[in-house]
Amino acid sequence: MQELYRLYQHEVQTLYAIQTRQYKFINQWIHQMKTPIAVMDLLLQEDEIDHKSMQEEVERMKRGLEMVLMTARIENFQEDLQIEPVNLKQIITSTINENKRLFITNRIFPEVHVPEDVIVMSDSKWLQFMVSQFITNAVKYTFEQNKKIKVEVVEEKAFVELRVIDEGIGIPKSDLTRVTKAFFTGENGRKTGESTGMGLYIAYEICLKLGHQLHISSEVGEGTTVKVQFQK
Repeated sequence: MQELYRLYQHEVQTLYAIQTRQYKFINQWIHQMKTPIAVMDLLLQEDEIDHKSMQEEVERMKRGLEMVLMTARIENFQEDLQIEPVNLKQIITSTINENKRLFITNRIFPEVHVPEDVIVMSDSKWLQFMVSQFITNAVKYTFEQNKKIKVEVVEEKAFVELRVIDEGIGIPKSDLTRVTKAFFTGENGRKTGESTGMGLYIAYEICLKLGHQLHISSEVGEGTTVKVQFQK
């Protein structure tokens, strides 16, 4: 009976933690979505609508909705999982194309160095979401124009490594060990005012559940490198 009660208490605490996390995230997300809605409202009041600015706000809302959807799904990960051979070049190309407007708006240039035939075992949908988080973060925290974001794949004997390398502001050492914690925004998140602190947390959880390894290294003022290792 004591063992059953212990298990019951553990499940209750887990459910409470999930509910608290979701509640906090939704509150943050709703607060952040007020900004693009307010901007769109102002744009619609103009005699001539700035279609480019309107599209930028729509894209922000799309990314926010995708984040909410994936945050809800991560709690039932096993029910939404399909491990299969995935072509990394196709995933990366598709992700960059989806974020093409983001690159153009910020005047950041992507460089892709990925062989056509690199195959890894993963879930294509979750992997693409994860890569998209790395790329959008790289763009968001690269404040100077005409910088580059390099995406490359390196093959070793035991693993395949995907790298996303930016030339952005970098992550302070005091924040580096905490960037994958839920709701942690850190110094950089306060600079942009747009961070929910959930993107890298979800990416870390995805890697953990898929058996991939995530490594993040950074130097302030020089940039950040995100590495994902896929076992062969």
